[in-house]
Amino acid sequence: MNANEPNTQYPIPNTLSPIDEAIREAMRKGEFDALPGTGKPLKLDDDSNVPAELRLTHRILKQNNFVPEWIALGKEIETLHTHATSTLRDELRAYRGRLGDAQRSATPEVFIAKAEALWRRAQVVFREAIADLNKKLLTYNLKLPPSVARRSHLNAEQELHRLKDQKS
Repeated sequence: MNANEPNTQYPIPNTLSPIDEAIREAMRKGEFDALPGTGKPLKLDDDSNVPAELRLTHRILKQNNFVPEWIALGKEIETLHTHATSTLRDELRAYRGRLGDAQRSATPEVFIAKAEALWRRAQVVFREAIADLNKKLLTYNLKLPPSVARRSHLNAEQELHRLKDQKS
Protein backbone atom coordinates (compact mmCIF):
# COMPACT_ATOMS: atom_id res chain seq x y z
CA MET A 1 0.00 0.00 0.00
CA ASN A 2 1.30 3.42 -0.96
CA ALA A 3 1.33 6.05 1.80
CA ASN A 4 -0.94 8.30 -0.30
CA GLU A 5 -3.55 5.63 -1.02
CA PRO A 6 -6.52 5.18 1.30
CA ASN A 7 -6.65 1.95 3.27
CA THR A 8 -9.57 0.11 1.66
CA GLN A 9 -8.59 -3.40 2.65
CA TYR A 10 -8.73 -2.76 6.40
CA PRO A 11 -10.99 0.25 6.99
CA ILE A 12 -10.11 2.12 10.15
CA PRO A 13 -12.98 3.65 12.13
CA ASN A 14 -13.33 7.43 12.40
CA THR A 15 -12.66 7.50 16.14
CA LEU A 16 -9.17 6.24 16.89
CA SER A 17 -7.39 5.71 20.16
CA PRO A 18 -3.97 7.32 20.54
CA ILE A 19 -2.37 3.92 19.93
CA ASP A 20 -4.40 3.45 16.74
CA GLU A 21 -3.39 6.95 15.62
CA ALA A 22 0.30 6.19 16.22
CA ILE A 23 0.05 2.91 14.29
CA ARG A 24 -1.80 4.63 11.46
CA GLU A 25 0.84 7.37 11.30
CA ALA A 26 3.62 4.75 11.20
CA MET A 27 1.79 2.92 8.42
CA ARG A 28 1.37 6.18 6.50
CA LYS A 29 5.13 6.84 6.81
CA GLY A 30 5.88 3.29 5.62
CA GLU A 31 7.65 2.30 8.81
CA PHE A 32 6.23 -1.23 8.60
CA ASP A 33 7.12 -1.78 4.94
CA ALA A 34 10.69 -3.04 5.44
CA LEU A 35 10.31 -5.19 8.55
CA PRO A 36 12.22 -8.48 8.64
CA GLY A 37 10.07 -11.26 7.22
CA THR A 38 7.74 -8.98 5.27
CA GLY A 39 5.91 -11.02 2.65
CA LYS A 40 7.03 -14.33 4.15
CA PRO A 41 4.82 -16.84 5.97
CA LEU A 42 4.72 -16.56 9.73
CA LYS A 43 6.88 -19.05 11.59
CA LEU A 44 4.39 -20.80 13.84
CA ASP A 45 6.82 -23.29 15.38
CA ASP A 46 7.01 -21.35 18.64
CA ASP A 47 7.04 -23.92 21.39
CA SER A 48 7.70 -21.57 24.29
CA ASN A 49 4.55 -22.84 26.04
CA VAL A 50 5.83 -26.41 25.97
CA PRO A 51 7.97 -27.41 28.96
CA ALA A 52 11.66 -27.55 28.01
CA GLU A 53 11.93 -31.28 28.75
CA LEU A 54 9.10 -32.04 26.27
CA ARG A 55 10.13 -29.79 23.36
CA LEU A 56 12.30 -32.34 21.59
CA THR A 57 9.61 -35.01 21.96
CA HIS A 58 6.92 -32.69 20.60
CA ARG A 59 9.12 -31.63 17.69
CA ILE A 60 9.83 -35.28 16.72
CA LEU A 61 6.15 -36.19 16.94
CA LYS A 62 5.15 -33.16 14.86
CA GLN A 63 7.79 -33.83 12.19
CA ASN A 64 6.48 -37.38 11.85
CA ASN A 65 2.82 -36.33 11.65
CA PHE A 66 1.82 -37.84 14.98
CA VAL A 67 -0.95 -36.11 16.88
CA PRO A 68 -2.22 -36.75 20.37
CA GLU A 69 -5.04 -39.27 20.45
CA TRP A 70 -7.52 -36.74 21.84
CA ILE A 71 -6.91 -34.38 18.89
CA ALA A 72 -7.44 -37.18 16.36
CA LEU A 73 -10.56 -38.30 18.23
CA GLY A 74 -11.89 -34.73 18.30
CA LYS A 75 -11.46 -34.45 14.52
CA GLU A 76 -13.16 -37.83 14.04
CA ILE A 77 -16.10 -36.73 16.21
CA GLU A 78 -16.48 -33.51 14.25
CA THR A 79 -16.37 -35.36 10.92
CA LEU A 80 -18.91 -37.98 12.04
CA HIS A 81 -21.24 -35.33 13.47
CA THR A 82 -21.09 -33.31 10.26
CA HIS A 83 -21.80 -36.45 8.23
CA ALA A 84 -24.75 -37.52 10.44
CA THR A 85 -26.26 -34.04 10.33
CA SER A 86 -25.87 -33.61 6.59
CA THR A 87 -27.28 -37.09 5.95
CA LEU A 88 -30.31 -36.30 8.09
CA ARG A 89 -30.72 -32.95 6.32
CA ASP A 90 -30.70 -34.79 2.97
CA GLU A 91 -33.26 -37.30 4.30
CA LEU A 92 -35.50 -34.46 5.51
CA ARG A 93 -35.31 -32.79 2.11
CA ALA A 94 -36.19 -36.12 0.44
CA TYR A 95 -39.05 -36.65 2.92
CA ARG A 96 -40.53 -33.24 2.13
CA GLY A 97 -40.16 -33.96 -1.58
CA ARG A 98 -41.91 -37.32 -1.19
CA LEU A 99 -44.80 -35.63 0.64
CA GLY A 100 -45.15 -33.17 -2.21
CA ASP A 101 -45.07 -36.00 -4.73
CA ALA A 102 -47.66 -37.92 -2.69
CA GLN A 103 -50.12 -35.04 -2.89
CA ARG A 104 -49.91 -35.14 -6.67
CA SER A 105 -50.38 -38.92 -6.91
CA ALA A 106 -53.59 -40.90 -7.38
CA THR A 107 -53.06 -42.71 -4.07
CA PRO A 108 -51.46 -40.18 -1.72
CA GLU A 109 -52.01 -42.33 1.40
CA VAL A 110 -49.68 -45.04 0.12
CA PHE A 111 -46.92 -42.57 -0.75
CA ILE A 112 -47.33 -40.65 2.51
CA ALA A 113 -47.08 -43.87 4.52
CA LYS A 114 -43.90 -44.81 2.65
CA ALA A 115 -42.44 -41.32 3.12
CA GLU A 116 -43.26 -41.42 6.85
CA ALA A 117 -41.65 -44.86 7.24
CA LEU A 118 -38.46 -43.73 5.49
CA TRP A 119 -38.31 -40.55 7.59
CA ARG A 120 -38.80 -42.51 10.82
CA ARG A 121 -35.98 -44.85 9.79
CA ALA A 122 -33.69 -41.89 9.03
CA GLN A 123 -34.41 -40.49 12.51
CA VAL A 124 -33.59 -43.83 14.14
CA VAL A 125 -30.29 -43.99 12.26
CA PHE A 126 -29.51 -40.41 13.31
CA ARG A 127 -30.30 -41.13 16.98
CA GLU A 128 -28.03 -44.18 16.85
CA ALA A 129 -25.25 -42.09 15.30
CA ILE A 130 -25.62 -39.46 18.03
CA ALA A 131 -25.54 -42.18 20.73
CA ASP A 132 -22.28 -43.49 19.22
CA LEU A 133 -20.89 -39.95 19.05
CA ASN A 134 -21.76 -39.39 22.71
CA LYS A 135 -19.74 -42.50 23.62
CA LYS A 136 -16.82 -41.09 21.65
CA LEU A 137 -17.32 -37.72 23.35
CA LEU A 138 -17.07 -39.38 26.75
CA THR A 139 -13.77 -40.98 25.74
CA TYR A 140 -12.61 -37.69 24.23
CA ASN A 141 -13.41 -35.73 27.39
CA LEU A 142 -11.58 -38.29 29.54
CA LYS A 143 -8.42 -38.04 27.40
CA LEU A 144 -8.27 -34.24 27.28
CA PRO A 145 -5.47 -32.42 29.06
CA PRO A 146 -6.74 -30.48 32.09
CA SER A 147 -6.39 -27.10 30.38
CA VAL A 148 -8.67 -27.95 27.43
CA ALA A 149 -12.43 -27.34 27.69
CA ARG A 150 -14.65 -30.40 27.63
CA ARG A 151 -17.28 -30.84 24.92
CA SER A 152 -20.92 -31.30 25.80
CA HIS A 153 -22.85 -34.39 24.85
CA LEU A 154 -25.09 -34.08 21.81
CA ASN A 155 -28.86 -34.12 22.15
CA ALA A 156 -30.42 -35.92 19.17
CA GLU A 157 -33.92 -34.59 19.88
CA GLN A 158 -32.75 -30.98 20.01
CA GLU A 159 -30.82 -31.42 16.79
CA LEU A 160 -33.85 -33.02 15.11
CA HIS A 161 -36.10 -30.13 16.16
CA ARG A 162 -33.54 -27.54 15.09
CA LEU A 163 -33.18 -29.23 11.71
CA LYS A 164 -36.95 -29.54 11.18
CA ASP A 165 -37.38 -25.84 11.98
CA GLN A 166 -34.83 -24.83 9.34
CA LYS A 167 -35.97 -24.13 5.83
CA SER A 168 -34.42 -26.52 3.31
